[in-house]
Amino acid sequence: QKDPDYLKLWLDSFVSSYEQFLDVDFEKLPTRVDDIPPGISLLPDNILQVLRLQLLQCVQKMSDGLEEQQQALSLLLVKFFIILCRNLANVEEIGMCSYINHVITMTTLYIQQLKSKTKEKELADQTPIEEFVRHALAFCESLYDPYRNWRQRIAGCFLSTVEKSRQKYKPASLTVEFVPFFYQCFQESEHLKESLKCCLLHLFGAIVAGGQRNALQAVSPATMEVLMRVLADCDSWDDRNPEEVSRKAELTLKCLTEVVHILLTSSSDQRQVETSTILENYFKLLNSDHSALPNPRRCRQWESRFIALQIQMLNTITAMLDCTDRPVLQAIFLNSNCFEHLIRLLQNCKVFQGRLDCLAVSTIQALTAVMHKSPAAKEVFKERIGYAHIYEVLKSLGQPSRELLEELMNMAVEGDHMAVGILGISNVQPLLLLIQWLPELESHDLQIFISNWLRRICCINRQSRATCVNANMVIRIIKTLNSHSVLHCTCAENLIALLGSLGSQSMGSEELLQLIRLLRTEEPKQAHPYVVPVMRAILAMARKQGMASALQYFNLYHSMAGIAVPSIHKWPGSAFSFNAWLCLDQDRVDPSTTNKSGKRKQLY
Repeated sequence: QKDPDYLKLWLDSFVSSYEQFLDVDFEKLPTRVDDIPPGISLLPDNILQVLRLQLLQCVQKMSDGLEEQQQALSLLLVKFFIILCRNLANVEEIGMCSYINHVITMTTLYIQQLKSKTKEKELADQTPIEEFVRHALAFCESLYDPYRNWRQRIAGCFLSTVEKSRQKYKPASLTVEFVPFFYQCFQESEHLKESLKCCLLHLFGAIVAGGQRNALQAVSPATMEVLMRVLADCDSWDDRNPEEVSRKAELTLKCLTEVVHILLTSSSDQRQVETSTILENYFKLLNSDHSALPNPRRCRQWESRFIALQIQMLNTITAMLDCTDRPVLQAIFLNSNCFEHLIRLLQNCKVFQGRLDCLAVSTIQALTAVMHKSPAAKEVFKERIGYAHIYEVLKSLGQPSRELLEELMNMAVEGDHMAVGILGISNVQPLLLLIQWLPELESHDLQIFISNWLRRICCINRQSRATCVNANMVIRIIKTLNSHSVLHCTCAENLIALLGSLGSQSMGSEELLQLIRLLRTEEPKQAHPYVVPVMRAILAMARKQGMASALQYFNLYHSMAGIAVPSIHKWPGSAFSFNAWLCLDQDRVDPSTTNKSGKRKQLY
C-alpha cells in the first residue's frame, strides 16, 4: 500500500505466473489448465482493499486523462481480477466488491473515446484503450458466466438443463450498472469498431447463458431495443468489413435465441419483456420496407446484404424452436401471425433479383419448424394461408431449384427426406403440392426425381397409403397426368404406379371414372400412351397381395387416438364380451421414440 512500485512488481509477477488463464478471446473455447489460481484466503492480507483503492484512484483521474503508467496499472488490475475469477470459488466474493462498477465506469469512458471521430483520435494510438476494454469485458464474463456456457454454445456444444444444474458455483449477481452501460455503448456507435461491438454482444450472451437470475435482469426493454437496432444496422451499405458485419448479425441472432429460451423457462412476474413483443419486432424487421434507396448504384450491394440478413433471421427461427418447451413457443409464434409474415416475405421478395431461391428455402424451413409435430399449427396454416396460396407464391418466383423441392419433401416428413423407411408422412399437403407442380417443372430430371421419391414415400406402408388416400391424392395424380404432353414418360409411369398402389387401398367410383376418361384421345384409332401402364395399375388394384385384411378399419396410430363408446346404462347380465381384430404395423420405426421408453397402446 505504501510502495506503489513494489505493488506493481508483485502484480506483474502474479499475472505472469497465471497468464494462461487470460483467455480474453470470446471466439475461443477456454483452454484446459490443470492448475488453478489461488483462493482469496491465500493472498496477502488486505490486498483486495489496496487494489480497490488503486482502481478508485484510476477512475478519479480518468476525467483528466490517465498517464501511461496509470493505464498500464489499470490493465494489470483487470488482468489480476480475471485470473482470480478463474478459481470459481472466488467469483462470488469478487462480484460482491465494487471492482466491477469501477471497471464499468472506466470502460464506459474509454468506449466514448473510441466512438468519437476526431483528428486527435486518428493520430493517437488506440491500442492500449482497446486492450483495456477487451479485458474489462472478459472480466465481466468471468463473473457472470464462470463456466463459459456461452462460449460452448457458440462453438456448438449445447449443455442440457441437468448439466447446468450440476455446476457447483453460481455466477455473481449482475450489477445494476450493466444495462445502462450496454445501452450507452451502442448509442451513436457508428465509429466503434465492429470487433468491439461483437465483444459486447458476446458479453450479453454470456450473461444470459450464465444463469437465469442474471439473464432476467439483463433482458429488458432497453437491451432488446439495442439488439433490434444492431440487427437493423447489419444491412447498411458502407465501407465496413462484410465478414465482421455478418458475424455481428450472427451473434445478435444467437443472443435473441438465448433470450427466447430463457424467457420460456420463467414465469410472467419474473419477465421484463414478453416473448411475443420480441417476435413482433423481429417480424417487423424481417418484413421491413427498404424501398427508398439512396441511388441505383448501391442497390445491388444493399439487396445482397439485406437478403443475407433475412436468410440469417429465418434460420434463427428454426434455432429458436429447437427447445424443450417447443409446443409453448409454437403457440406464441402462431399468436404472432408468423405464417402471414413469412408468406408476405416471399410475396414481397419478387421485386429483388438475386438469392431468392435461398430465401424461399429458408422460409420453408421456418414454416416446417413452426408446424413440426403440431396438428393444431398445421390446421391453422391450412385455414389462414392454405397450400394453394403458397403454391402460387412459390411458382411466381420462377423455376424452383432442387434444394427448394427437397425442402418441401422435408416439410412432408418433418425430417430428412432421404430417410425413407424411417420417417413416414407427417404432413401430406406438401406432397399434393409437389404432384401439382410436376407439369410446371421444365427439368425432366427433377420430374423423375420427385415422382420416384413420391412413389417410395407414399407406398411405404399401410399408414402412408391411407394418409394419401384420405387426402384425395388419387384425384390430384389424375389431374397431373392430364398434362401428359409436358411430363417425362418415366415421371408419368412413377405416378401411375403410385396411383395403382393407392387404388389397392381404396378407389372410389368417381376416381375410377376420371382414370378411364384419362385414356380418351381425340383420334379414335390412336391409343393413349398411358393405356398399358394404367391397365397394369388397375390389375394391381384388383389383385390382392399379402395377407387378407379388412378394407375398413380404425386408425389408432396417433398417440392420442382411441375409440370412445357411450356409457352402458343397463348391463345385459353380469358382464359382456367385445371381439376385434388388431392389425399391428411393424414396418415403420419412429426415430423420436427409439431412445425413449416407447408408448404402448392399451385396451380398456
